[in-house]
This record gives sequence, C-alpha cells and structure tokens, in this order.
Amino acid sequence: MKNKFLLREIAGEFLLIPLGSSSKQFNSIITMNETGAFIWRLLEKGMSVQEVAKALTEDYDVSFDKAVSDTDKFINELKRKSIL
Repeated sequence: MKNKFLLREIAGEFLLIPLGSSSKQFNSIITMNETGAFIWRLLEKGMSVQEVAKALTEDYDVSFDKAVSDTDKFINELKRKSIL
C-alpha cells in the first residue's frame, strides 16, 4: 500500500487513521463501512481483486461478478484519493 494507515473499529465505526507521513497529507480520519473495512483488511494481506471478490461472495450475498466490480471501484477510489 502506498501510504500507511491503521484500520480501527471504535464504537461500531470503522476508521482509517493516517500514520507517519500520511498524516501530513490526510489531516483527518477516514470512515468506512463494514464492507470497505472487510476489503481493506484483505488488501492489507496482499490479496488480489479476484481473491477479495471470492471472499466477499463467501461472507456477503453478492455474485462474483458484482464483487469484482465493487472491489475494483473501491480500489480505484482509494487510488484516486492517494490512499493506495
């Protein structure tokens, strides 16, 4: 991952906290929903889009194609915001 962030769950909220030099670029905490946090954790482990999509189909009621599409969108959004 490009920047360093720490994912924490606090009071049912998923927070992505910038660390080190990332905290200079991002002066706020980023919130995520449960699915975003699930994907983030898998990406941290180095899983591919297809591996993440497969995991999503096992934990959520979603087709593989939809999971791939949603994962791609999520990753592209993180890249656009320079988080990944």
